[in-house]
Amino acid sequence: MSAILVIDTASDRFAVGVDRDGERAVTVAEEERTHTTGLLSAIEALLGGERPAGIIIVTGPGSYAGLRVGIATAQGLSLATGAPLFGVRTFEAVALAAGKEAVTAIHPAGRGEFGLQRWAGGRPAGDIVLTGELPAGELLAGEGAGARGGIEIGPRERAAALLERLAPAAREGRLQAGAEPYYLREPAITISRRQRAAG
Repeated sequence: MSAILVIDTASDRFAVGVDRDGERAVTVAEEERTHTTGLLSAIEALLGGERPAGIIIVTGPGSYAGLRVGIATAQGLSLATGAPLFGVRTFEAVALAAGKEAVTAIHPAGRGEFGLQRWAGGRPAGDIVLTGELPAGELLAGEGAGARGGIEIGPRERAAALLERLAPAAREGRLQAGAEPYYLREPAITISRRQRAAG
């Protein structure tokens, strides 16, 4: 039996899941913003000491801090176990979970804005954009889509879809290895007075 682990920390609540040759389980954090304190213990509880055969990590867009914790954890597990690491963008996970021929995947970006990408036939049909106004007349899917007449898809649904749709490919080494974070904005990092004075 070989386990494929999924880690999704793109939202306020993280999700982790495992596929053991078609038998799947997904766990979602009970509280928001517990990535730092709860992620590793949730993974350990899910794996039960088993070494994963592959790790799928959601690389963003999403929460800056959440993505950093998730990707660093996945990289550490990959190094420790030798399991290959595969990165998947948030919008691909949303499109897989939606299961529709054409969908506009969205994800909250803070400040009242959303990241958005159109998908058709299982492939991107446009660039990723940051917008304050979601398009009318399109089937929206993602966090916040349910309130706008679309398909509400959160971390549990994304993780479950990745297990169902990509675990076999990960097990067979048919996914692109590597995991680079994708951010909609540059992180808001303050430069110290000393650094500003140094020019």
